[in-house]
Parts: sequence; structure tokens; C-alpha cells
Amino acid sequence: MSTAPSPVPARRRADAQRNRDRIIATAHLAFIRHGIGVPMEEIARGAEVGVGTLYRHFADREALLRAVIAAGLERLMTVSRQETDHATDPWGALCRFVRRCVELRLGGTLSALRPRMAQAMKEIAELADARQRMLELLDPLVRGAQERGQMRTDVSTGDMIILIGMLVRHECELTEDKEWITRRHVEIVLDGLRPGGGELPGPTVTLTDFHHD
Repeated sequence: MSTAPSPVPARRRADAQRNRDRIIATAHLAFIRHGIGVPMEEIARGAEVGVGTLYRHFADREALLRAVIAAGLERLMTVSRQETDHATDPWGALCRFVRRCVELRLGGTLSALRPRMAQAMKEIAELADARQRMLELLDPLVRGAQERGQMRTDVSTGDMIILIGMLVRHECELTEDKEWITRRHVEIVLDGLRPGGGELPGPTVTLTDFHHD
């Protein structure tokens, strides 16, 4: 008589994936709130797993940090694809994208990795191509909003990448009870992108400015 295969291995794989996801989510917030040096034991406690479970998934702190960044970038790309579907309202889609970039709170982990960013760019494929993918996704929104007269024409997609980076880095320095400050500043920046503002100094940032040898 044949027997059905045991569901235990599949259940174990699902449990392992949930543990991994929980560790990454906990580490993301821990790195932002307490810096890259937060004890791994504290991350394990916050994720409600044992330290051994954490190290089975991530050999060291650097591996965990890379995983956090890769997961954050994947969420960002998902948001990008969702927002760029709204071709009939490019300005609204652009605003939603900027707000979500800040809400994802990726800046804290990227800032923590900055001293080793050059090596990380080589080791994390997602980090290496995310910038180009973001440029390609944002460019139609910027041009579309400008063509409809919704956005000032002397701001480029490259300028938008710089602005988003500045907002994200600022956000990660604030405590949770001050997050309204970031939301306020996001709206100030977005309002400043509307037509009718004063003359900006210097040339626009071009897409080629983001390519370095």
C-alpha cells in the first residue's frame, strides 16, 4: 500500500524561511536604531530565534548586513514596478514612489555599509544593478510629469536619485517619535518640484553622472 509523502520536510523548509525573514526584518530595524555593532544575540532575541539558528542562516555580521540590504532593495524594486504602472498619473506615481522609498528605511543599512560600499557593490548583485534599474523606472515618471506640466523641467531623473538618497539618509537619523519630521520634509521637497520655483544653480544631474569606472 502506497503512503503519502511526509509533509514534515516541506514544513521545516517553510519554518526555516520564516525564521530567515524574521531575522532579516529584525536586523534591519536594529541596524537603523542601534548601528551596525548591535549584538547578534540581541537580533536573535528580537527575531525570537536562537543564536544558533541565526548563525545557521548567516555566517557572520557581514553576511546578515548584505542580506538585509538585498531584501530592502528587492522591496524597493517591487514598489518601483507597482508605481510605474500608473502611466496616466506620472506625478502621483513619482510622489508615491518617493514616499515609499523613505518608508522602507533602507538608508540606515546602506549608511552602515558605506565604509565598505565599493566591495559590497561587487559582492551584492542586487546592489550593483539596483541603481540602474531605479533610473530606468523613474525616468518615464519624471519625463511624463514634466510633459504634463506637473513638475519643473529643470530637474532631472539624476537629481531625483540624489534627492531620494538625501531624504533616506536624513530619515534614518530620527527616533520613531520624530518620524513626522521626515514626512513633513518629503512633502516640502515634493512641493518644491512643482513648476514655478526659482532658478536652480548648476546643471542637472545626468544619467551618465552615475556611471563610474
